[in-house]
Amino acid sequence: MILRYRSSALTIKNSLMLLVEHEDPSTKVRFWSVPGGGIERGESEEQAAVRETLEETGYQINLISGSKIQTRYLFNWNNEDYDCHTTWFLAETKDIEVQPVNDEIYLLRHCWFPVNDRGYLLQHHAAILNSVNTLLGGSRALMM
Repeated sequence: MILRYRSSALTIKNSLMLLVEHEDPSTKVRFWSVPGGGIERGESEEQAAVRETLEETGYQINLISGSKIQTRYLFNWNNEDYDCHTTWFLAETKDIEVQPVNDEIYLLRHCWFPVNDRGYLLQHHAAILNSVNTLLGGSRALMM
């Protein structure tokens, strides 16, 4: 089991959420998820969430104050089991202009989806869906 500390930001705009599509290198299974990844040495959870969102989607974001939650879950990726300690944030985009994305080959694309479709889009992993539901618990997030 590989221990992994990571950070993710769920970006919301006009009742839409920004997700990324991944393809597992071993199984070739494709699934949607919230942008995020490992926290680098010397980096805060907040900095990691902002950096990962930019790297994976091309969007500059602002984290929503007071939205931070932390979870722990197991995740299988590339035939390895990960013990993920994830810090989650709600975010909004800084601008409309998106920067070019040149990230990992397993990252296929990003897209804006209606927040109400999260149950279907994130069904591959219950813990991730639960985290998103917790983040969206307040009506404020749905109205951004």
